[in-house]
Amino acid sequence: MEHVFTKQEIDKRFNDAKGKTLGEIDIAGDFERTLHNPKITGIAGDVVEHSILGYASDTKQAPDIKIDGVDIEVKTTGVRGDYTKPKTLVAKERITITNVSPNRIKNETFEDSTLWDKLSRTLLAFYLYDSKTVVPASEYANFRFLGYELHAVSEADRKIIKNDWEIVRNFCASQSVIDKKDEAQAAAYSAAKKEMMYLETAPGWKNGPRFAIKKTYANQIIQEYFGKQAAAMSSAVSSYAELDAFLARQSDKYKGMTLREIFASLNLDEKKAKPKQAAHLLMAKILNGNSKNVESDSQFDLVKKSGLVTKIFVLDQKGNKKEDCKFNYRIDFDEFDNSDKDVHDTDVYDYFSNTHFLFAIFQNHGDKGIIENTFLGFKRLTFSDEYLEENLVPVLSRLKELVAGQEFRVWDKVNKFGNVVYNSNGLPRTENNFPKSTEHPFFLRGSGSNSSNKPLKINGYNCYQMQMWLHGNKLLELLNEQNFLQ
Repeated sequence: MEHVFTKQEIDKRFNDAKGKTLGEIDIAGDFERTLHNPKITGIAGDVVEHSILGYASDTKQAPDIKIDGVDIEVKTTGVRGDYTKPKTLVAKERITITNVSPNRIKNETFEDSTLWDKLSRTLLAFYLYDSKTVVPASEYANFRFLGYELHAVSEADRKIIKNDWEIVRNFCASQSVIDKKDEAQAAAYSAAKKEMMYLETAPGWKNGPRFAIKKTYANQIIQEYFGKQAAAMSSAVSSYAELDAFLARQSDKYKGMTLREIFASLNLDEKKAKPKQAAHLLMAKILNGNSKNVESDSQFDLVKKSGLVTKIFVLDQKGNKKEDCKFNYRIDFDEFDNSDKDVHDTDVYDYFSNTHFLFAIFQNHGDKGIIENTFLGFKRLTFSDEYLEENLVPVLSRLKELVAGQEFRVWDKVNKFGNVVYNSNGLPRTENNFPKSTEHPFFLRGSGSNSSNKPLKINGYNCYQMQMWLHGNKLLELLNEQNFLQ
């Protein structure tokens, strides 16, 4: 390997760069290229490699450098958030590692694989993506370099990553002939990769997938580096199948219990706790028996790294849906203000493609109140690529038309007599042309404290914060296809 350093040399190079902008660091002239190619990608990584480390980029499937004789892969990643508040910092995007080579991976073991060769020891270089909107490559020159970490994967994380890699390896090995144009093979791969906890692959099978670290896992690495301590994780769980079994065993004692009974078993005062918090409190108890006071399930390391999200789904007395499902994911509309951006590359698509949703299923008993709802068990749900392509992509494509194409509109709501309808505070109610539940299973709906507080501004219109929702009947259909965890 040509690029050889000592730890002392690495410390000096990166510490000298820390706090400077990428433009100030760039002595190799990388930003000059952006004058003729404003959409060039990977400019931050180029600056790290060419100006901090001082070597030319290459595409070899091998670690980039040696530090004190140890092979190290170099990865540069953007960080969003308030640098003075480490808890707010998150990854700008997934961290791509290496290509999936189907015919090669068949004959590899994990320990000797290209993936583990790169991922086992990684130099992560962080810069602050200090913009709420998508910027041209030249503006990266204003982004500040934050520092670096020589990241070593823990043994517990290694087991999960190995299991994720084996999901892909086993799929490739099961195919007598690799044919990326085969629709059935592509669909089977799409289903198989959904079981990965810390890794993902993108794009799809037909376009040559690459292994990447999920944003949720990258978020934890970032927050640990910038000062946030992660909770302890059980090393006994290294796959979703094992997590399912663990959750099923732990939740058996609560099945058939009402919320009132669950509150009592958790030593919670039902008069102080809100019934709708029960799923989070129940998850907290299951994942960590000593936890009684938690904000949400996201405090748990395994949950955060894998991207598992818990939701409540309430059935009525006949087993039908009670209401539509809101996903507490704030859409970044700046992503849709770019007509050239593929909607598959947006954060919202990534969220629904890579998140595993753990639904706590309750049954309502009419007029007895929420506190008497009965816990039926857990179901885990992922959205297949095919389902998202048919039901989510059209909604995201419409959002791009509305935002980038300046077609978004807001108007006063009127009654059947043509008169404007007013809220109790005297302000008129409004409507907009975002996708509705009557048009698609996925749709947008705003939420806010009152109609005078509309912090979101799109195409000159003030709006509530918007979340993606899924029609309750459509979600019920998907959940009915899943078995309770057992």
